[in-house]
Amino acid sequence: MRQSANTDACLNPPLSPQQEQNIKPQFFAFRWLTLLLSQEFLLPDVIRIWDSLFADDNRFDFLLLVCCAMLILIREQLLEGDFTINMRLLQDYPITDVCQILQKAKELQDSK
Repeated sequence: MRQSANTDACLNPPLSPQQEQNIKPQFFAFRWLTLLLSQEFLLPDVIRIWDSLFADDNRFDFLLLVCCAMLILIREQLLEGDFTINMRLLQDYPITDVCQILQKAKELQDSK
């Protein structure tokens, strides 16, 4: 869980919406990480994500990058929302295009 706190760095400083609103990664990322995103997406999309995770040698690092990508892709919505709206957004993730998320995660991985 300590590493997931570093996902804020993916949101481009100065401050991420989570920092401004005191939204801790434990509020949303715990479920994302422990259930390998199985509650966030439909089964075919979960299988696609898992396939990408298991194909990567650093699968758990890639899982963190996928979570980071998820945050980056809704960054503008998070900046506009308040605590309640953002918690709802993070706990009921709005983007259903898993390929877009995986592509962003791969971009993050390649930029390391």
